[in-house]
Amino acid sequence: MGHAWHPKSARMRLRGGTETGCLHPPKGRGLAEAGFTLVEALVSLALLGLVAGLLLSGLGMTSLVAARQDRAAQAQDEVAAAQTILRDRLERLRPVLRLDSNRQIIDARGSGNDFSFFATPFGRDAPDAPQRYRLLLTAGGDLMLYSANSLDRRIDLHADNLAGWQPHRLVGQASSLSIAYFGADANNGGRRWQQNWSDHSQPPELVRVRLVFAPGDVRRWPELVVRPRATVNAACRIDPLSGRCEGES
Repeated sequence: MGHAWHPKSARMRLRGGTETGCLHPPKGRGLAEAGFTLVEALVSLALLGLVAGLLLSGLGMTSLVAARQDRAAQAQDEVAAAQTILRDRLERLRPVLRLDSNRQIIDARGSGNDFSFFATPFGRDAPDAPQRYRLLLTAGGDLMLYSANSLDRRIDLHADNLAGWQPHRLVGQASSLSIAYFGADANNGGRRWQQNWSDHSQPPELVRVRLVFAPGDVRRWPELVVRPRATVNAACRIDPLSGRCEGES
């Protein structure tokens, strides 16, 4: 005998065979799949955050290196500009005779850390009388080139006092200055590098300037060797036979 049709039984079969009528998968598998998706999203976010942090760190380091290189380049440009000015002045050295001596002596005096000489004025002051220049390193570490008009009677050009001189700062924060002069050695004969130059009848053939910066300073001072254009021997007496100065071989 067949079963009698019942509306509730038909609805249960059509809806999945349960009284609730739900077609959801088993509860255990649904929760597992939902939990794995959440963990995966959290791991992805963590990885993205790590990558972003590394990128930002790399960009920051790159900016720091670039800024450091820019500062080093600017500092070295300052050194190059200082050497250009100094080379120009030394090349234009003038063999001006001293007036306080009965000998034919060029007015150029130098030591290992101080050089005083005559040269043409800076471009903005030309044309004008020769300027007296003095190169030295201050106690504060500034490489200075002082200048004074040779016709200004208010300034004592041979005094240690630099009152009235115009200061020209070349570079700062240097630790030591060394100047040497190449030419005839009146005491020992021959031509060699010397630490002092005074009471000579002609300018030095070469002038060498070395400057050292403090440890850790990124700047470097390439050795500067300059040949003055004027190397006139004020005491020269031409030998009519050789065409050279008397006493020269």
